[in-house]
Amino acid sequence: MKNALILHGIMGRAGGNWMQWLHDELTKRSYKVLMPQLPNPDHPDRNGWLGFLKNITKDIDFLQLTIVGHSLGVTSALDLIESENKVLKLLISVSGFSKPYGLELNEYFLKIKKIDMKKAGSLIKKVVVIHSDNDPYVAQWALKDLADSFGVDPIIIKNGGHINSDAGFTKFPLLLELLKEK
Repeated sequence: MKNALILHGIMGRAGGNWMQWLHDELTKRSYKVLMPQLPNPDHPDRNGWLGFLKNITKDIDFLQLTIVGHSLGVTSALDLIESENKVLKLLISVSGFSKPYGLELNEYFLKIKKIDMKKAGSLIKKVVVIHSDNDPYVAQWALKDLADSFGVDPIIIKNGGHINSDAGFTKFPLLLELLKEK
């Protein structure tokens, strides 16, 4: 069984941006797709998000799971991977980051705990990092740092903004192409 978990970020919602489109496309391709509404998205509690994700993934084989995270959803995916200590098939980071970079909106969330990137990296079979060259919310160094932490070359989308609906991303065919390759 092919499983996918799609995670929104801060101030996001399940099905927002390109996520509903991805959900529908993966469902057509026989994926079992989880796309939860994470609790209190406007001011999330990091431990609350982790507990919620642990609960909804407790019966899923991580070796058959692809996680696609957007922005702070990537940080939560990394928390889950590190905490569960299970090997994950694939992580696709879209505009994701793992370290505090100075944006007050989510700084409190990031400062609670440092992610052990070495451990997280050892638990993920394949990582894809996608970001734009003009993200208005996430510092370029933080986007690049995530790719560097995994030793992968990022896919950089020219003028892609935060790769959300505000930047015109209500569909994201590149994600389907990447999943076909894996």
